[in-house]
Amino acid sequence: MIELKSVTKRFGSETAVDAISLTVNRGELCALVGTSGCGKSTTLRMINRLIEHDGGEIHIDGRPIREFDGRVLRRRIGYAIQSTGLFPHWSVARNIGLVPRLLKWPAARVTERVEELMALLGLPVEQFADKYPAQLSGGQAQRVGVARALAADPDILLMDEPFGALDPITREGLQVELRDLQARLQKTIVFVTHDMDEALALADRLVVMKAGRIVQQGRPLELLRAPADAFVASLLGGDDRGLKEAAITPVVERMRPLSPRLLPQARIAREATLHQALAMMFRERVERLAVVDDEDMPVGEISLRGIVGAGLSEGRDR
Repeated sequence: MIELKSVTKRFGSETAVDAISLTVNRGELCALVGTSGCGKSTTLRMINRLIEHDGGEIHIDGRPIREFDGRVLRRRIGYAIQSTGLFPHWSVARNIGLVPRLLKWPAARVTERVEELMALLGLPVEQFADKYPAQLSGGQAQRVGVARALAADPDILLMDEPFGALDPITREGLQVELRDLQARLQKTIVFVTHDMDEALALADRLVVMKAGRIVQQGRPLELLRAPADAFVASLLGGDDRGLKEAAITPVVERMRPLSPRLLPQARIAREATLHQALAMMFRERVERLAVVDDEDMPVGEISLRGIVGAGLSEGRDR
């Protein structure tokens, strides 16, 4: 869906992005991570021509982006940023409907799309349609920003630190909503963040940048288990990489069939992570948990030994 071929960007004598190549497949969420000034936001903004690239080629759906008029290109690519960029003197509904109106959609279709997106993002129309950005919480304003980015039903969504200014609880809630939204809509998303936990939780593909270059890319678990160098290992958490791996590995990957022993009383959902299972074991002072389905029926069990893979004595399990 998106392809960068030896793309370079210079600002005067400084090379911000240095001959990078990257392919983002249709329906994939690709997270760009790295230290400040590594070129990740510049890379993002070159995709929709907010910044023009100096060398190489960028293709959208097999077509060079310079074949598109810049304004037309940006209207077919959703864009969500940290500050939301909402017009303060416009209502929520008017902000969300901006791009469809620019595309000359009929008024009834714009209204229908706005109401659909508000419902999808947990913004009841009767409560929020006529509010102004100043009347919204940070999380609500960010939802409106995402709704506006999705309004024209773009195939591609670019997100530049969209949750960066939010408190941890609101941020985590919006991450869950974005994962659910992506599962339903299957947009192609390029997501810039400095928060490694956020990147690991959301990304199908993780791209690590340093000094304008890509130093490693792949699935999050691949990078956690085999970082290319000390920089990547440090960025991914250093000695805590094992815990970060546990935070994105589902319980079902280590679940065992129910044993003939007494079923553990402590229960955990099968979609939970190993990190959550460990936390429950510490809290409940147990070494085995029953794994349950959506109807709270046991479907298996998981043990501390099964999580860490160490030679813990099963005789100590309770």
